[in-house]
Amino acid sequence: MGCVVISALFVTITFLTMVQGVLTLYIYTKEKRLRKREPSPFVYSLAVSITCLSAFSFAFNARLLSLGCRNDYSILWCVILNILLKYLHVVSCFCVTCLALYRYLYLCWPLRYPTLVTKRRCCYVTLACWALPMSLVAVPSVIDGKAPCADMNVTVSFHMTYVVMYILGALATFVAYLLVALEFRKKRHSAAPNSDMAKFDLLVKVRTERCALHVFALYTILSLPHIITVTMNIMHGTTTGLNRDIAALLQRLHLLLFLPFYAWANPLFRAVLVSWAKNTWARLTCGTSADTFELHSNGTNDESAEMKERRRLEPSV
Repeated sequence: MGCVVISALFVTITFLTMVQGVLTLYIYTKEKRLRKREPSPFVYSLAVSITCLSAFSFAFNARLLSLGCRNDYSILWCVILNILLKYLHVVSCFCVTCLALYRYLYLCWPLRYPTLVTKRRCCYVTLACWALPMSLVAVPSVIDGKAPCADMNVTVSFHMTYVVMYILGALATFVAYLLVALEFRKKRHSAAPNSDMAKFDLLVKVRTERCALHVFALYTILSLPHIITVTMNIMHGTTTGLNRDIAALLQRLHLLLFLPFYAWANPLFRAVLVSWAKNTWARLTCGTSADTFELHSNGTNDESAEMKERRRLEPSV
């Protein structure tokens, strides 16, 4: 009974995550202004990695349910569950780190930002996000003299490499947000209290502190148990199945929240998403599209001047 409940939860969470990933890719492909933005390769990469990870997890747990929780473990599933899922998890972590770094450069280096951040460089960094996690296979193969899953198992060196790479990516993300908060804290003390610059800095500071709190909460509450479980497995050689399943479920929930917190934070994306939702709903209910909704160039829908100004001042990431 416990296996059925756990597998059903995995299927539900991973299915919702796949829907989010496909929707994100569709919106970014449809909207030209989103495609032209410099960090769009990071968002594409994040959505692809999370969608693929969720698809593999969904397939395994759906198959497990169809077999009545009889697990006919094979070398193929060993590679998928122990190597491929962890590889994609590290890739998604690195993509979030790149988005945090982009935010830091955009807000703290506004004069040098156009020369530092280009679309081509973002594509190169995205390729690095997919290439570096290959160390998950390369490093253990060198240390142990055999590839992971060669004997239907993974070694301690593989788990250690995974933990180190994931923790480094998470720490780099949090440090980038912390640097932004410190930068605007310093600017706030040097600017006149009622100046426009001080108001803008205060807005960015509040949003950055909120984002930093979200990042800390997501990694600490939802992702840290998974890392602790892997670490305990390294130290003691085994963990209980229930603890491992709960930690993995929290990790999948973390991935479910990745895109809303990071990729969907852009006001233009939210405006395009609302426009698409309204048109889809009108098509389903009335058989016609909502032609009255027009997306303005600043991502607003007939808003007041005050709301337009607030959106203009809101950072793009």
